[in-house]
Amino acid sequence: MDKKADSALNSFYYLSPLWCVLELFFWPGFRAGVVTGSGAAGTAAFYAVEAGLGAALWFRLPYANAGALVENIVYLVFVLKFLMLTPLDIAIGLGDGAPGAEALARNYSAAVPGIIYSSFHVVYRIKKALRRD
Repeated sequence: MDKKADSALNSFYYLSPLWCVLELFFWPGFRAGVVTGSGAAGTAAFYAVEAGLGAALWFRLPYANAGALVENIVYLVFVLKFLMLTPLDIAIGLGDGAPGAEALARNYSAAVPGIIYSSFHVVYRIKKALRRD
């Protein structure tokens, strides 16, 4: 993979502090909510991992790309679980009149744009990694 494509892929990790601020203050559940829920501590932990991967990629550590690939695969598994099972939880909760069902539906709709954006990046990075080998 050339350096320009590497830089474009890695900028996703370099911008993790910006993603964290976006999710904590402006758009709750944008990306980290899929993995950690809606809490600030989970969001901060998620983006700390992303920032660590960004630093590893910046300093060109030997297993940085493999670590980013593993993180992407784990994120994709959580995204697929979230997309397939959360609507069922929402439907069951709304049918039973559960008090948290409406909040869950709002969180789901808030997370979908971030999921779409992140999924494009994740699939592109996996595709580039597989093509390189």
